[in-house]
Amino acid sequence: MKLSHKAKKNFEEDNQFYIDLGKKLRAARKTKVNEFTGKETLVTQTRVAQVLKSTFQQVGKYEKGENRIPIIKLIKISKFLNKPLSYFIDDFQEPEILSDKFNNAFKIELEKLQENK
Repeated sequence: MKLSHKAKKNFEEDNQFYIDLGKKLRAARKTKVNEFTGKETLVTQTRVAQVLKSTFQQVGKYEKGENRIPIIKLIKISKFLNKPLSYFIDDFQEPEILSDKFNNAFKIELEKLQENK
């Protein structure tokens, strides 16, 4: 399938977003602070995968930007690593557009969860 110039540009921009998001995930995983001792600890991909009910290979793909992180999984990662969601998305340009995309994606994921109940 051949992409138009505009579609290709959007695809590349989306990929860069997920590559950068993956780098943030890796950094957060390597700097989790224990809430009781205040010490930084290394959280393995396997441990993050257990929280997500996934595999360490999938977490590795998220970190490399090879696969997109579903918003619901990003929320779980954020809670587990004690990082606000803003930690993962604040550095991106055009925050209004990003927040709109986030809100829409969150609504879709929430509807999926409600349908599965």
